[in-house]
Amino acid sequence: MNKKLLSGVVVTVAALSANPALAEPEWKYSLGTDISSGDYGDSVETDIVSTPFTVSYKPSASWTFKASLPFVQIEGPGGVVPGGDGGVVVGRGNGGGFGPGNGNGGAVETDVETVKESGIGDLWLTGTYSLDPIGERWFVDLSGKYKVPTADEEKGLGTGEPDYTLQAEVFTIVGDFTPFATLARKMKGDLPETELKDVWYTSVGSGYRLGSNTSVGVSLDYQQATTETNDPSTELFGYMNQKLSEQWSGMLYAYKGLSDGSPDFGFGVQVSYRPGQ
Repeated sequence: MNKKLLSGVVVTVAALSANPALAEPEWKYSLGTDISSGDYGDSVETDIVSTPFTVSYKPSASWTFKASLPFVQIEGPGGVVPGGDGGVVVGRGNGGGFGPGNGNGGAVETDVETVKESGIGDLWLTGTYSLDPIGERWFVDLSGKYKVPTADEEKGLGTGEPDYTLQAEVFTIVGDFTPFATLARKMKGDLPETELKDVWYTSVGSGYRLGSNTSVGVSLDYQQATTETNDPSTELFGYMNQKLSEQWSGMLYAYKGLSDGSPDFGFGVQVSYRPGQ
């Protein structure tokens, strides 16, 4: 999804249903919608709707490859760029900038022009290697991600530059709980008039198995600010995953922003299909 591609959640759900060995290569197809809204410290809210289609291929128990391409709709004062992996990149819109530091002595502009754009977002390619279990209870996934800048930068749907992410995820299983932690380094491509910083991202949380087909989870996610003028992103995230059949599963989730670098709130749904199971 557009906030973080549900990376930590995917690890948790996979842990709850993991098999020690993969009999044959496995494909998975997912379609979802993510809706978020927030002012990001500006005087006018930005609304984003992202609908990604994701194809995942697991040739063995150790490797997983994934490609995700969204259709994005955005409406706001022009200070937010959908970011895909890790939320959004915040810049100065025409609604007065960021809170007190809007360049007008803290005054809020009342005549604000909003823009509405839509189109294909950025294509994200991910490769993940799962290490052998440590002590038969600790699991580690190492991932590399590459953003192909397919989004139209003239419409404000992307930066027009590639991004790179290196990520490590660690989780364990303690009864019905699955505690997990994620640490990632994100190398951002610059906007035409704004230099974006490389940032650290981290997430901690836990999943919980309600039954053989149902799990829930919660996490606290943090990402450093991508520019000198905006705030870090801090979000509280929760989800429920439901196995509907041997082939189908569904997920509902919601998140609450705790800083101006995050949307005020967001929610979404994802449906996944595994053929031949």
